[in-house]
Amino acid sequence: MTPETFASALSAIRHAGSVYGVILTRGHELLFQDTPLAADRVAELATTLDDIVYYFEQEKRSPDQLVFGYDGGNLLILLLGDFRMVVFHHQADEVDFVARASRAFLKDHAMDLLAHEWAAGSGSAPVPAV
Repeated sequence: MTPETFASALSAIRHAGSVYGVILTRGHELLFQDTPLAADRVAELATTLDDIVYYFEQEKRSPDQLVFGYDGGNLLILLLGDFRMVVFHHQADEVDFVARASRAFLKDHAMDLLAHEWAAGSGSAPVPAV
């Protein structure tokens, strides 16, 4: 996936329904951010995501989706391996639509990376659980 395709696909999610922000991280690395938040708040949110994932790992649980409502909006968090996508949206009833679109992007992106790693490597890459 080219950088232009990557940004375009995430921008499409950013403009779906009542979405007003998207963050994508891989581990501690910020891959994409289009939110009304300042850079330090995005970094703080990424750290909080790590804490959330760590908590669930300690409890031997592995959720793939978390949803939180707060005053002024909703927060959808999708987890896929090392990837974490945060989607801010206003309308709570849109969560399924937003989650489907976001998960489709995450799966496509993960498979694209796997294909590139496989092509660059020995040709025997493990198949991820997507």
